[in-house]
Amino acid sequence: MKLLVTGNIGYITTEFIKEAFPECQILLLGETALKSDRRKGISVHPMPHAEKEFEDIFKTYEFEGVIYFSNYLTFHGKKDGELETLRKVLHYYKGNTNSRLLYITGPEGLYEETTGKTLMVRTVEEFCRQYCELHQISVKILRAPYLYSGTYEEDYFFQLFSKALHQKSILFEEAPSQEMYFLALSDLADLLYKIFDNWNEESTYLQIPQVFHFTFEQLGEKLKQIFPFAHITYLADAMIQERTVTDKILRNEYGWFPKISLLEDLSEIYAQYCQKTNYKIRKIDALKSFLNSHATVVRIIELLLTFFVFEVLNRVAGNQVQFEMIDLRLVYIVLFSSLYGINYGLASAGLESLSLLAAYAKTGIGWTTLFYEPSNWIPFIFYFAVSAICGYVRLKNTENVRFMKTENKLILDKFLFAREMYQETLRDKRQYKKQILGSRDSFGKIFDITKKLDVFLPQDLFIETLHVMESVLENHTIAIYSVGKKKQFGRLTIASQGMKDVFANSICMKDYLEANEAVEAGNVWVNREFLEGYPMCMKGIQKDGELVMLIFIQDVKGEQLSLYYLNLFQVLSGLVETALLRALEYQEAVKSRQYVAGTSTLKPEYFEERLYSFHAMREEQLASYTLLKLEYPQMSLAEADAVLQKSVRENDVWGISEKEELFLILSQTDRKVLPIILARLEKGGFICHEIDAVESAD
Repeated sequence: MKLLVTGNIGYITTEFIKEAFPECQILLLGETALKSDRRKGISVHPMPHAEKEFEDIFKTYEFEGVIYFSNYLTFHGKKDGELETLRKVLHYYKGNTNSRLLYITGPEGLYEETTGKTLMVRTVEEFCRQYCELHQISVKILRAPYLYSGTYEEDYFFQLFSKALHQKSILFEEAPSQEMYFLALSDLADLLYKIFDNWNEESTYLQIPQVFHFTFEQLGEKLKQIFPFAHITYLADAMIQERTVTDKILRNEYGWFPKISLLEDLSEIYAQYCQKTNYKIRKIDALKSFLNSHATVVRIIELLLTFFVFEVLNRVAGNQVQFEMIDLRLVYIVLFSSLYGINYGLASAGLESLSLLAAYAKTGIGWTTLFYEPSNWIPFIFYFAVSAICGYVRLKNTENVRFMKTENKLILDKFLFAREMYQETLRDKRQYKKQILGSRDSFGKIFDITKKLDVFLPQDLFIETLHVMESVLENHTIAIYSVGKKKQFGRLTIASQGMKDVFANSICMKDYLEANEAVEAGNVWVNREFLEGYPMCMKGIQKDGELVMLIFIQDVKGEQLSLYYLNLFQVLSGLVETALLRALEYQEAVKSRQYVAGTSTLKPEYFEERLYSFHAMREEQLASYTLLKLEYPQMSLAEADAVLQKSVRENDVWGISEKEELFLILSQTDRKVLPIILARLEKGGFICHEIDAVESAD
């Protein structure tokens, strides 16, 4: 089974995939620390940004299920883009065979107090449900507690541990008595396995109940044991959210309940965090962390300290001959403009302008002289101009580097995606080659089917079509209906042995409106919603764009709803369509030889062919018929033929014998409707005698 796992997938580990989706091929779409591993059936691709990339992914992989991890599974996590990403996934997933979606969301939708978050969660859930209902996607919405991890950097506890270690403080934005709702990843993996192992097509909400009742105050006490130096605070006036779940579906239908408590698992989570971050208590690490978190303050201090250093150098070395040709103030401006950009460059120019004003004042030049003499403005203009130019160059180079990195990453992602698709194609090629070479009679079967369908009599073609489909499809609930010229009714032509009582002798095309669009488009229609009165599969056969025949499959096994089986049905129907058109063209070509001139009455030799075909179908219990001998004392043969064309159905056949006696074959006519037909014929001026086919042949 090929599954797409997308959304907030940073929590997922190799152990999780092995436990939740054993023996499945998994494509992880999004940001995750996992790497592709073909031996384990895992492929990883970053979340696409363009619609074309989404389309390529869903065209390349024929997913049999999608699992979407909501952003709301992360406690105090990012919520942006949830609805749009989900819409794109569903848009390109719709129309797949056996479409299944499991949307795993957080607990906010179950809170009794309505807030902005609860409204957003409920909106996304309702969108997901209605979209799937509109496009016939079987959806299950799983409302789960928050997930937690010691290795996922966006997780609440990963960030909580970081703050506790580096800032020596922990702030909970909840009240001490607020209950916590968290679920272990291993428990979720066990639940997902059970859900997909017992999947039904009913769209439902599944809610994970609260089993471990503990509060943030208890969590704080547990954290105090791990971080005795940390200062823990709460928001005492925060609103307490209540979440009541009495859903018993998970326990009763899946035999599942949460087994791992967060408080018991907290030490293990912290150990995973330490292993992930290689955390060691070193002064140099603490210093680096402090400098990185206060980068702006550090740069300002660097700016001021360097300014004072250059001022000292300017005073000490300013009178020396070798420094008279160097403007140290300009060097300082160029240095900081080139290192930190235009903002710090302008700040350095401002500081050096103040330094230059102080130097002018020391020589006795007042500010009025500086202001009213334009030539004195030149140094200040050059300071700010140089700072702006160097800062702009620094900014442009930074943007170019960032752009090139982004482009390189995009090209690398595309290359990896193309290589992955190429490897997938090669793997499929090897698999198909193995299937073809391993099946010694595969080409023989195609030739045998084509040869069997190479007949020119429609009744013989129907028999061969039924035999071929029963053999290849391994199904014995098949029926073939011929469709009249007005496209209002279908007449049963042939049906599998023992199925005659299941299929109606005549059907109204208006009773199959749900399937009309697919049938008229030449596609196989599948009754995925188990509509009453419909077969499980339908396929139309067309001639010159007009529907002439319908093939029904009444019942199928679960595995016979696979894409392979439906494609096989499509291919066989195409072969039947080709053979039928050839047979009809042949019948049209020899029509003048088959029928009495000016009538639709078959000549003796052609009528006997049709009679034996009907008799063969009856002998195999594939169809039934009634043979009538007609006397028409007050009419000519042409007049009798005209009456018959108005009185019987399009799939009934009549002809004359060697003794020029008129016979009528009533296809699929039982004893209940025979008196009605006899009355209609007698009213038309015929005298009817029901006889046996053997007697007529003799």
